Amino acid sequence: MTTLAERAGFRWNSERLFFAAAAFVIAAATFVGFAPSYYLAPMYGAKPLSTLLHVHGVVFTAWIVLYVVQTGLISARRTDIHRIVGPVTVALAVAMVPLGIATAIITKQAAAAHHAPPQGPPLVFPLGAILTFAILVGAGVAMRKRPAWHKRLMLLGTAAILTTPLARITRFTHIGLTPALGGMILTDLLLVALASYDMRSRGRLHPATRWGGGVFLATQALRIALNMTPAWQLFAKSITG
Repeated sequence: MTTLAERAGFRWNSERLFFAAAAFVIAAATFVGFAPSYYLAPMYGAKPLSTLLHVHGVVFTAWIVLYVVQTGLISARRTDIHRIVGPVTVALAVAMVPLGIATAIITKQAAAAHHAPPQGPPLVFPLGAILTFAILVGAGVAMRKRPAWHKRLMLLGTAAILTTPLARITRFTHIGLTPALGGMILTDLLLVALASYDMRSRGRLHPATRWGGGVFLATQALRIALNMTPAWQLFAKSITG
């Protein structure tokens, strides 16, 4: 008969494996999505990027790398180092929010100024992604003393900003969806994976998955609804030209 200690050990091992795998998927999707325009730009003959986009790329890449490192430290049971690195994670997350908002707006302004066709999803989608990141990662930081909550909210918060590279993957793979919708649907697969893991390991959804997943999906629906309203279209045009 399986003892409680054995079941707890199995759950701990499967949990480490799941979150490590999720971190790897996030890192791989980020690299693939941004390879043509950033990571492998010379190979693809991409146009030079502005200073703002370079800073944005460095900071967001640093977040993905740090997320992988922090997840790896937990998997290696080095929670002591994980806690030491924690303040750096918080500082980086705080910097990402205004940087992400500014980049989304200025990129659209630059395209309008040069009479170029809009690149990427409409403005509401990257803005919604970074605000969802802020909500979920902020909640994850607040729940840092409750590991089960913390790791789920940090995963969902990081998945929220994955919509941009996944939107690019949607565009160049021609899967029949608009980049904005495709990017969100592909990020939803991470939420589905988390929910499936909870059901398999716990027999029910963890409250963090229910709460965080609800915010995750609600902000996606809000983005779609807002983008269809004349008021938002007028507002977006007024700030991007």
